[in-house]
Amino acid sequence: MKEIVLVRMAIDARTGAIDPAASFVVIPRRELQRLPGRGGLYEKEPGVIEQFPPSECQARFEAEWTVDGWKFGKRIADA
Repeated sequence: MKEIVLVRMAIDARTGAIDPAASFVVIPRRELQRLPGRGGLYEKEPGVIEQFPPSECQARFEAEWTVDGWKFGKRIADA
């Protein structure tokens, strides 16, 4: 079942700039946060990272939980 998750990019502590090469954090809805493995760090997901403009550090995405973790879909437009 598809869910909406918050993806937050890493920020370089020295420069304050977004670090697209670093891992990013996935924050699921509150009800899913208590389930093991649903939140946490992800890396090597170029399809997610390329949907971020250089000035934004977080966005919501459609995602589906699988045995391998979150499978990310499209970015959800901000309301």
